[in-house]
Amino acid sequence: MLRLAVAGCLPLPLIPFMVVTAGCSGRKHKSPPLTITIATLPDGYEGQTGYSAQLTATGGTGSYTWSIASGDLPPNLALDPSTGVISGDIAFNTSANSPYTFTVQVTDGQQTVKADLSITVYAQLQITTTTLPDATEGASYTATIEAAGGTTPYTWTVSGLPSGLSWSQVGDTVEISGTPPSGSAGTYGFSVEVTDGQQTVSRRFDLVVNKPTPPKADFEASSTEGAAALTVTFTDKSAGTVTQWQWDFDNDGTPDSTTQNPTHTYSAPGWYTVKLTVTGPGGSDSCVKERYILVANDIYYVDGTNGDDGNGGTGWNDAWKTIGKALSVAGDYDLVLVADATYTETDLNFNGKKIYLKGVDKNTAGQRPVIDCQGNGRAFVFSSGETADSVVDNFTIRNGNASDYGGAVSCLLSSPSIINCTFSGNSAGSNAGAIYFYSGSPTLSNCTFSDNKAGGNGGGAIYCDSSNPTLTNCIFSGNSADGKWTIGGDGGAVYSYFSDMVLSNCTFSGNKAAGKEGGAICCYGGNLSLTHCTLINNKANWHGGAIYCMDNGNMSISNCLFSGNSALWGGAIHCINHVQLTLTNCTFSANSANCGGAIDCESSSSVTINNCILWDDSANNAGSEILLFDAGSSATLNHCCVNSGGYDGSGAVDDSNNCIYDDPQFVDAANGDYHLKDTSPCIDAGDNTLLPSGVTTDLEGNQRIVDGDNDGTPVVDIGAYEKQ
Repeated sequence: MLRLAVAGCLPLPLIPFMVVTAGCSGRKHKSPPLTITIATLPDGYEGQTGYSAQLTATGGTGSYTWSIASGDLPPNLALDPSTGVISGDIAFNTSANSPYTFTVQVTDGQQTVKADLSITVYAQLQITTTTLPDATEGASYTATIEAAGGTTPYTWTVSGLPSGLSWSQVGDTVEISGTPPSGSAGTYGFSVEVTDGQQTVSRRFDLVVNKPTPPKADFEASSTEGAAALTVTFTDKSAGTVTQWQWDFDNDGTPDSTTQNPTHTYSAPGWYTVKLTVTGPGGSDSCVKERYILVANDIYYVDGTNGDDGNGGTGWNDAWKTIGKALSVAGDYDLVLVADATYTETDLNFNGKKIYLKGVDKNTAGQRPVIDCQGNGRAFVFSSGETADSVVDNFTIRNGNASDYGGAVSCLLSSPSIINCTFSGNSAGSNAGAIYFYSGSPTLSNCTFSDNKAGGNGGGAIYCDSSNPTLTNCIFSGNSADGKWTIGGDGGAVYSYFSDMVLSNCTFSGNKAAGKEGGAICCYGGNLSLTHCTLINNKANWHGGAIYCMDNGNMSISNCLFSGNSALWGGAIHCINHVQLTLTNCTFSANSANCGGAIDCESSSSVTINNCILWDDSANNAGSEILLFDAGSSATLNHCCVNSGGYDGSGAVDDSNNCIYDDPQFVDAANGDYHLKDTSPCIDAGDNTLLPSGVTTDLEGNQRIVDGDNDGTPVVDIGAYEKQ
């Protein structure tokens, strides 16, 4: 044992010892594992401001530094390295590349760990519907409002809808439905809000509730002729506000269907007239199509190119060559189909049979058969009491010639139907270059008459003697009455002799009475009715550039335009010898004469003019608008727009009933546009009570009475065109 001695002291024993430090170890301390604890990040949306997501971790030293190891954050977002917060305003147009996948990394200086994360960016939530269809008083209404973007499901809220309408959520859309009550017309604002739980957007809509438009009935059929049993599908083509449909498939007065687009099967042979009546909050209207459906007993075929009269005529491969052969075989309610070809036949005769002779485009699409008489006679003769069930449809008839009357057609004591035909280059030595009617009630519709001539008394296209013809949707252009006789040359297009003629939706242009009277129409006695007709640039060498009427004739003319017509007397109309003329809602402009630029009345004739415009017509000598040649003639103007200095003559003019004397303000009169400008004094300046019964549309077929000045009261305009 070691002993230590200190001088002067006894030696002390040396005791061994060990020093132990409490809490200390011989090994270095190890930190807990570093772990990223966030697994998902909140979604965002395009254009989102203030996006924020906190990254979290545990373990390590507790002092973290964050970074993006790979991949990309959505544009405009950034990661704060010290706080681990991803924040920013998400850019627009970024959803296309979503989701954005990236790897985050965190370190505490000793440990580094990574985790794969993603942020989904949705398109910005928006209401995609921008406008709504108008509603109508008394009519059922439905509209759908849609949204896009964000994430479904959506939740909608709607507030402020007009009376009669409500809303409901249908899936992820909102539906507005109901029926606005009568008297609720106006514009209503309401608000719509949609949310997907993250985004919320709203939009304000303006919904217009209109007053009901009166319905205008019209329809089409899938097939209008064929053998029994014939199944026909009808398609409603009505305009205006319609809530109910009533079909009468045989016009017997008993409704057959109330479906909008029904199907009906016809079993018995014959012609059928179809009637559709439509009803809405603005009223009711009916459309009747006479002889619209033919259920044929037999069907025969004619092909002038490939047929042979030795065939049986039972099909196109068995077709006859001539129309005459078919007419000789066919009987009542038979259908004869004639292929497009040129036929040189004359004096074709139905012999009183109810045959439907129809041209079709068998050989060349869009073409029709041509009957070319080559100057050797007329095409048709009707003289056996044919009725409206004897029909000629869709032919061109040209170069007919007769030494007496009816260059293309002679119709004596008969009333056939002629539809969809063109008459061109036909002539007669006496009357009626194209068609002569005597003592019958024929029907013409959708026909065109051009360059036909009458060499004697008149009627360049048509001459009516003691007949009652109805003409609808016909066009007369370039026809002439040459007047080779000492008297004659009247009615460049039409001559009516003690007949009752009804014309609607017809156009007369460039016709000429080279002899004397009536550049377009000459009316000798009888009655003449014109509605929705246009008469422009017709000429008479003497009286009545457009129309001449004499000897106790009665004329009723409404919704017609007279422009550019000329004569020595009565640039547009001349009346003589106790004629009664009524004009309603017509426009006269740019007509010219030596006397009576628009109208000339003589020999105790009178004219009543309602809701008409007479403006900018001219006369070299007297009466730029109206000439009343003798004291027995008179003119009464009611609610008219007229040049106050345009009267002349010995007769009396009464224009005291609400006439105006200001420029009517046509849209472009120089180029023939006689519609009214928004500032026209003629808007809502007429009198509704002066309209003829049944007239509901203007010259163009638009609604005749509307509230053009928006004062809440619909009043008819002055003139042929209603401001819509």
